[in-house]
Amino acid sequence: MDDTVVQGSEAQRSGGGWTLGVLLLGLAVIGVCVIIPQADTHRRLAYEHARLTADLDQINQQSAVNEAFLAKLESDPQLAQRLAERQMKFIRQGESLLQYKSAAGDNSSAAAESPFSLVHVPAPAELPPYQPFGGLLGAWLLDSHVRLFCLGGGLFLVAVGLVLGSNEPHVARVGT
Repeated sequence: MDDTVVQGSEAQRSGGGWTLGVLLLGLAVIGVCVIIPQADTHRRLAYEHARLTADLDQINQQSAVNEAFLAKLESDPQLAQRLAERQMKFIRQGESLLQYKSAAGDNSSAAAESPFSLVHVPAPAELPPYQPFGGLLGAWLLDSHVRLFCLGGGLFLVAVGLVLGSNEPHVARVGT
């Protein structure tokens, strides 16, 4: 009877060592399948936030330039008169329009006639294109079908580790 108890405890010590490895591997696969897409979503939101912040800064700068121009227009009657003459394409006798090259390098009459060219603020610099998180593994796990199969495989490994871990019969001690 004592012999049976010793054999049972030896069997428990020697069997099921691979169970922990399979279980941890399954949990790691599940963790990677959950964390990488969430990290990529967070990174994409941070990228969009940076782009929107740059756009907001440009809009605020444009608004400040427009307000300064309107304040100057209210206080300077000569500017208002020149602007009105420019819009009506009225040239006083003995004066001529000053020809200048636009940013594109050509003499554009539309740019010369528009008062918006006086208060134009350039658009913000373009951000580099978005790069997904996690390299090749991340690119695979961002595909929902691949992620589904990986999650299924991870759950299968966890189930294998839990169910098949110890196949030796447990010996119950009967009266010591």
